[in-house]
Amino acid sequence: MDHKAIAAKDVSFAYHQDGIRVLRDVSLDIPAQKITAILGPNGTGKTTLLHLMLGLLKPGSGEVLIFGKHHGAYSRREMSQIMGLVPQFESIPFNFTVLEYILLGRSPYLKPFQSPGKEDLQISEEALTSMGIVGLAGKPVSELSGGERQLVHLARVLAQRTKILLLDEPTAHLDLENQNRILNLLVGLAEQGITIVLTTHDPNVAIYAAENFVLVNEGRIFFEGDLDTVITPENLSTMYNVPIHVENADGHTMVVMDKNG
Repeated sequence: MDHKAIAAKDVSFAYHQDGIRVLRDVSLDIPAQKITAILGPNGTGKTTLLHLMLGLLKPGSGEVLIFGKHHGAYSRREMSQIMGLVPQFESIPFNFTVLEYILLGRSPYLKPFQSPGKEDLQISEEALTSMGIVGLAGKPVSELSGGERQLVHLARVLAQRTKILLLDEPTAHLDLENQNRILNLLVGLAEQGITIVLTTHDPNVAIYAAENFVLVNEGRIFFEGDLDTVITPENLSTMYNVPIHVENADGHTMVVMDKNG
């Protein structure tokens, strides 16, 4: 397996022809079997970058490689088995129950018009258990709270059993208990060999789970590397445009804003 799960090379992108580029000359390597956190203020291109990785968008220039190959080298079925996305927001057109929705994650492994079998049901129930939402199995997705939906979206991608997992603001709308549950789950998945890329505007969420850090602002990569290289007061203060301290307590790094700044 290529040690780079994803490689972006000189990628630029604009949503409209001759429009303002959302991403500009982005080059980035996502290491396999680790957690990479992409940090930056809202509206700086983090979600767009995830969609380019997934192949939902095509670069205006440059290229994105998945395990050393272009998206076109994979069938849609193969790509769905390699990579899954947990979006920050997702419209669900049908009134699925939670279990029915999670079973959709098994679609890449089914033939056309084939119904899920016992193994698919077992995998989906395991995903429910992992997220602590077994009690929601029969509830319509439309009746869920925002936080419950986030857990269900992640369970659906867990059932998909992909090699790469992309998550857009995965702890948004969640209380501290469920934030902790998701971040610990992601750490466990990485230890099992899953490559994980998550976006967040919260440095402390990134620090909790990630080994590799990417700072994005105004469509460009500002800094990339490990915790000590990237998560510094200078880098974060420059990117977020507020005074920020990076503190270490009992071996744990924590980012705090300077209230007097």
